[in-house]
Amino acid sequence: MSLALGIGANTVVFSVLNALVLSHLPVPSPEKLFFVQGHFPTHSFPNYRDLRDRNTTLAGMAAYRIAPMGLEAPNGAQRVWGYLATGNYFDVLGVRPALGRFFEPRDDSKPGASAYAVLSYPYWQARFAGAPNIIGKTLRINKLPYTILGVAPRAFHGTELFYWPDLWVPMVMQPQIESNSWLESRSSFTAW
Repeated sequence: MSLALGIGANTVVFSVLNALVLSHLPVPSPEKLFFVQGHFPTHSFPNYRDLRDRNTTLAGMAAYRIAPMGLEAPNGAQRVWGYLATGNYFDVLGVRPALGRFFEPRDDSKPGASAYAVLSYPYWQARFAGAPNIIGKTLRINKLPYTILGVAPRAFHGTELFYWPDLWVPMVMQPQIESNSWLESRSSFTAW
């Protein structure tokens, strides 16, 4: 019994360690990705923009935030989890869409002006049965219309190992996604 408990405990510890430390994200060149943090593990969006715009060392910098979203569905509203992500998020990670396109830096310039969504591959399959004509269709997130731009590749699940989002929307849409707008607050420390 002691041996079985010891083996079980070691298996659990190795599984967690493997997922958190040893596994790479499913993106091209994961060894070139770094997490930038200061005194806090997160940044405010204005601080992120300053770092991005003054960066002379890294090939690119992106930010994201995990956020709950209310998505209208045929049987009523449902809560989904997504990322608020900067316009260069997919480009910095080197990810290419399975269908359509991703939002881009030009889609990340004016708060509230880029009502776009990118679906995860599993969510596209489950909610839309993998419909190839999904690009350009409208989703209602928090009662507002968002145009579907693309579908992420099957193996891509974002930048968290234990959390897989259903969709991504541009970071500049944060005031429409969350009730407390922190987008322009330097003291918010809410973006990864």
